[in-house]
Amino acid sequence: MNFFNLFKSKKQPETTQLKKCTETKSQKIQYETKFTATDLTQDKVLIKSIVDKMVKEDPFKNFYTGKVDADFSPLSKRVYKYDAITTVNVNLIVNSKNQYNITVEGIELGSVPQSISKEFTHYYETYLLTAYAYATGGYYKEYSSETQKVIEGFDPYGLDLYVQFT
Repeated sequence: MNFFNLFKSKKQPETTQLKKCTETKSQKIQYETKFTATDLTQDKVLIKSIVDKMVKEDPFKNFYTGKVDADFSPLSKRVYKYDAITTVNVNLIVNSKNQYNITVEGIELGSVPQSISKEFTHYYETYLLTAYAYATGGYYKEYSSETQKVIEGFDPYGLDLYVQFT
């Protein structure tokens, strides 16, 4: 009988911990911002190396968002090869000068601009950070009305970075 009584009496801290977890999920976004890799660095080789690592690490590799040449028509928009490549392996690190450095896939991209960095100081210690990056640019396909064929092109690689605190 004592064995079953052990299961009947639950300790209070477990329910408190569950309540805290539920409260965290329902909290509002306190601050969010978007910027690009070119806001941090002009080094195109560095940006390309990050995009290459993102592609390598992506388990799905859904290039051109799954479209094939037959899917393009005169009404189609340009579709980039790495349109669907994204990562949440984005970190903020405070350096000795109290600036925020961004790393993506473990590669340091650069320091956050001072105007955005000022906002981060209000939220960094208190709120939960969520950050992610999307690959932009690169090889693309689009329908050409002139040749009535799908053409391929290239734009420089880039990254769109999103940071929010909840």
